[in-house]
Amino acid sequence: SIGYGLSRLGLSVLLLDAGDTAIRAARGNFGLVWVQGKGAYFPPYADWTMRSSQLWPKLVAELQETDGPELDFYQDGGLNICLSEDEMQKRFDKLEQLRMHQNGRFHFEMIDRTALKDIMPGIGPQVVGAAYCSHDGHVNPLYLIRALQTGLTQNGGVCLPNAPVHEIYKN
Repeated sequence: SIGYGLSRLGLSVLLLDAGDTAIRAARGNFGLVWVQGKGAYFPPYADWTMRSSQLWPKLVAELQETDGPELDFYQDGGLNICLSEDEMQKRFDKLEQLRMHQNGRFHFEMIDRTALKDIMPGIGPQVVGAAYCSHDGHVNPLYLIRALQTGLTQNGGVCLPNAPVHEIYKN
């Protein structure tokens, strides 16, 4: 995504990709749009996360203009499952902190077990409820990576697969 963004700005970009077997944290949650809980006690991160969530539809629309795959973007909310009343209370406190910081822009709801069972009939007996946040969403990470690579190359960037970096040095 950084390579795509830089190429979109007209910069010369060479993306070296170690390959599919080199899974790193950057790919571990790639495609998630997750706002709830992010930056509850660090307001600049909370602001950045909320803005990112708001900009996702624009990015998806932009990437759909490339020759890459169709992106199915869903921003229909996310659930954070809680396994105890204490966990429910801690989650509420954290999300309430976010709501106060965001001056009404951040919305969430605590869902008890009965209501959650209507949404997810197969929940286990240890689940007491969940936090729901409408700002959360996701996109298929494999399609997203392909769309970003397509956009990068259309912008004049170069992507080299199976090219791990072992050392960086200055000439």
